[in-house]
Amino acid sequence: MIVGKDIYVDDGIADKLEIFYELHKNATLNLTNIKDRDEFYCKHYLDSVYYFHLLEVAQSVRYFKTSDKLADIGSGGGFPGIVIAICYPELKVTLIESIRKKCDFLNDAIGRLGLKNVTVINDRVENLEGFRFNYVTARGVAKVDKVLKHTEKVLAKKFKLILYKGEMLEEELQDASETINHRGLDIEITRIEEIFKRSYCIISGDIGK
Repeated sequence: MIVGKDIYVDDGIADKLEIFYELHKNATLNLTNIKDRDEFYCKHYLDSVYYFHLLEVAQSVRYFKTSDKLADIGSGGGFPGIVIAICYPELKVTLIESIRKKCDFLNDAIGRLGLKNVTVINDRVENLEGFRFNYVTARGVAKVDKVLKHTEKVLAKKFKLILYKGEMLEEELQDASETINHRGLDIEITRIEEIFKRSYCIISGDIGK
């Protein structure tokens, strides 16, 4: 089955994605205004994994390793966290969401989808102790400077922040430039104009340096 442009998944993943779409379509809690299936698949599913797909095509290798741990902060309706977990079942995914009703939806979805690689934490990321993640994703949660500040305690020695951003990214990076320079972080931006509009901002660091 094809999910968006040029991304094919096996029947097992396709079935889970369809179930997740139906859960959203029938949810009493309004987590997205997008109900049309094609638009949902494009703006939620394709957007969630497109960056990883681009690199996998370029490098002919899976983006994540089995030992990797990913935190999705402000998970909301499960984008990109649950979509990543479905498409990368070898990855350990933690969904961090401060709103209880959204956590209830996420836990229900995880059960219905039979996902064994996902955990939900009902809290704010800045309150967490004792966690270390190789990857952190955030879509529509906060500006870059706040994400950097709030995630500092949960990052592994080598880490990547994968931020799903819009038109104000350059301004956000300028506001966060002092922190970025002080911590010696590397910035990579991949801009998508076709299919949908998105700036994927990848902030990499190595605390062990």
